Amino acid sequence: MNTPDQIKLRLDLPGLPELAPLVEDFASRALGLAEFTGKRREDLLAAFLCGVELVERTLAHQGDAIVPLEIGVTIDAHALEFKILEHGIPLGGDLNEDAGGDITERIRPNTIFDRLWWVQKGHEGSELHLRVKRDHASIEVLEDVRHRLDREEAENAHADTTPSSVTGEYRIRDYQEGDGLEVARRIYEAYGRSYPNPDLYVPDRIDLLNREGRLHSIICESPEGDVVGHYALERPNLGPIGEAGQAVIDHRHRGHGLMKPMRAAVEEAGAQIGLLGIWSQPTARHPISQRMNLKFGSTPTGLCLGTTPASASLRGGVTGESEDGGQPARHSCFLYWDPIIEEPLLCAFVPAELVPILAPLYEARKREVNFETAQDAPVKGHSAISTRFDPARGVAWVALDQITSGAFDGIWAAINAMESSASAATVFVDLPIDDPGCSYLTAQLLSEGLRLAGVGPRFRKVEDERRAEDVLRLQLNPGPVDFAGLVVEGDLGRALADTVIGPQDS
Repeated sequence: MNTPDQIKLRLDLPGLPELAPLVEDFASRALGLAEFTGKRREDLLAAFLCGVELVERTLAHQGDAIVPLEIGVTIDAHALEFKILEHGIPLGGDLNEDAGGDITERIRPNTIFDRLWWVQKGHEGSELHLRVKRDHASIEVLEDVRHRLDREEAENAHADTTPSSVTGEYRIRDYQEGDGLEVARRIYEAYGRSYPNPDLYVPDRIDLLNREGRLHSIICESPEGDVVGHYALERPNLGPIGEAGQAVIDHRHRGHGLMKPMRAAVEEAGAQIGLLGIWSQPTARHPISQRMNLKFGSTPTGLCLGTTPASASLRGGVTGESEDGGQPARHSCFLYWDPIIEEPLLCAFVPAELVPILAPLYEARKREVNFETAQDAPVKGHSAISTRFDPARGVAWVALDQITSGAFDGIWAAINAMESSASAATVFVDLPIDDPGCSYLTAQLLSEGLRLAGVGPRFRKVEDERRAEDVLRLQLNPGPVDFAGLVVEGDLGRALADTVIGPQDS
């Protein structure tokens, strides 16, 4: 099939029964594009139409006789996936006929599709997914080769190793009003439309964030005065720490060591603002960004799994492999930390089994820590729990201000809400590591299936911002994670990955 790497088609229907032949023709042509033929094509078409009919019938039963539908299909080298989005009463969930949750079970006995599942789209409605693998071994072999080549290309996109032919002096400067358009262009050239932060595609938004101080952009100008590089200090909440990221260099200007002076300017900006330190999230897809952080003096503090959708990649970059033909696997990021001011002594309350990995993490960042491993029951009371969800990434965060006897139930209620209501593919739980109840609660959560992520450096918000403290970060991953494609740089990073991932996923 001489087509792009991925084809996406959509058919919008007002819900009229007389349009059924149009749906059948649309689905049949999509199956043809995916090179399904003969009896196989007929069976898939019949099963898909069955799914559409069951959705319409369930909606009618619930009182929504005519409801608009959106029929979507995605075709790539590995699979074809239909999506049926309905805008009526929410369907899916528990396996009961009234809720429409048993629709997938009524299709599944046909053993036609490899996987069927519901996705709740909030205001948009409920979406039924039907996925089937394409059985073309030759294509899969070619794709494996392409992914290997793409991985190399993705590394080079952040690397400074291939000198361009440009000569002359580059200039590193602070952001100026009006730079937003060129920054957006550099992001698009590197990532296409897959960059998880949509603000970086809107020039006026980049201008505004820099005016507010929520973004401190560093610009690299070419000898001709063109904007060819960007590196930023992100402070969305204007807190006492900043995140270094959004680093990109025009491919025509690589090989001149531009990342280093831009990063130095970011660190200088953080010192001038009076920040406690700078953290970053280098990808675990390739070692270049991790290696850069190590060269800049940052040290790893955590490994956060499934932070990024599989669709987010550098141009020609690595995509997540599917798990058993299901959803594409999500990418992961490391946490790195570079303190600006000397950090005070910390008393950390953690289970004894975590000390062997936490101790070297703190030693690397030169912070003195006293570990307390006794698991004393938390004090009676209720904890204040805050939650946050990023729909662009499908990631949720749950944080506690203090650990009390009601913390365990509160955390699980928050996790369940993030999974069921927000459809979070990854949930992080941040615990105050200096709270005497942290060891007890951590042991409880680990026994219930959560795993260590590491330490969130000075992530805990307190009334006196200058005393912001570390959190012990745990994680839960309802969505598939790309373990096979995870790449680690440095001995400490490897030790952290071995602890976080564990033998079951290694």
